[in-house]
Amino acid sequence: MVDEYVFHLAESVLANSIKYETVLGDYYEDIVNYYADVLSKHGVHVTIHRVPDEYIRRVLPPQFKPEKPRYILLARVGSGDRVLQLNGHYDVVPPGEGWTKPPFNPVVEGGRLYGRGSSDMKGGIAAIIAVLVYLVQKREPDIIVEAVLVPDEEIGGVTGTGYLVNELGSRPDWVVIAEPSGVDSIYIGHRGNVWCMVKVYGRQAHGSSPWLGDNAFEKMLVFASRFIGEYREVLKARISRYAYEHPEASKPSITLGGMLLSPGAVNIVPGVVGFSIDRRLIVEENADDVIREIRELVDRISRETSIPASVEVLDKSNPALTPEESQLVRMLKNSVKTVVGVEPRAIVCVGGLDLKYYAAQGIQAVAYGPGKPGVAHKQDEYVELEDLRRAIQVYIDLVHKLESTA
Repeated sequence: MVDEYVFHLAESVLANSIKYETVLGDYYEDIVNYYADVLSKHGVHVTIHRVPDEYIRRVLPPQFKPEKPRYILLARVGSGDRVLQLNGHYDVVPPGEGWTKPPFNPVVEGGRLYGRGSSDMKGGIAAIIAVLVYLVQKREPDIIVEAVLVPDEEIGGVTGTGYLVNELGSRPDWVVIAEPSGVDSIYIGHRGNVWCMVKVYGRQAHGSSPWLGDNAFEKMLVFASRFIGEYREVLKARISRYAYEHPEASKPSITLGGMLLSPGAVNIVPGVVGFSIDRRLIVEENADDVIREIRELVDRISRETSIPASVEVLDKSNPALTPEESQLVRMLKNSVKTVVGVEPRAIVCVGGLDLKYYAAQGIQAVAYGPGKPGVAHKQDEYVELEDLRRAIQVYIDLVHKLESTA
């Protein structure tokens, strides 16, 4: 049985961590030092790794503040040849407007702790820290339980989990990312994405003499309308065989126009304009195949309409999936059933997660943690404190179950 001290510690860690406004490089060193101090004071060995500045500058665009340092905290308890890694990201998205409670001054009300990052995912980090403290004080397990606290998941994770896996060579046997799945659900995977900009070309001229130009915007309207009409016909025939957290997510989706490219002046006949494509992949799809599919459609429409166009790929990420019959999923489902008293849903997450880095290496990885889906990134974000308690218990039960198989 987990004692009350561990739960109170988790609540305290969560409340204190909310106060750090960890948005795009801000306060990263401060929060990592805070987490390290809590763990060290309770007898947990901690290492802080600073991601090389040159790597950060190489992989992050200017809007993501590559001049600010990034840190990865690693902590371990236990011994043996097998490693369970508990992963959490400490960066959060900006609070935005419309809060009724201060986003970076935690408020406890009605069994909920409110604040930016309480659900996504400083609540999960607080649970991870509580688990390590419990294990080091009670009985260190016969497997290694490793906590990794990483930056920048909200901007793709390349300087956090991506660096940890691809550059530092982290290869645990099992991974649980403490994302807010809800305590009755396990994310066994997530959808992928391909982001593109389609540019349509005309001939620029002064707005007073439009007959000297060829309006690329008017061409883009024709091009985008045909593109979305034809592509949606192709996509609607595809459906995944896996369960997703929302039924609509079991089908590929596409969104046009989140970003637009234009000359930026009223008195110009635009010579080049563009529209963005946000294409979300079901787990049966591959990012490179989707890019090829988009390019082929753009090229065909360009030929058939005589409208010059090109495709620029902005980002791509493959889907991730750990099979439901894998050891980790089976054990975690048993732990959830033991602690929470329900048979958890094994589902695919609508959005993207750091699971992709582990999946690319064939590592069993899932996401499970406190926080209700749909609360993250919104105003008055919160986590149920009872869910925090139950997540801690589930993690500890999972450790014992995996330990018995090692």
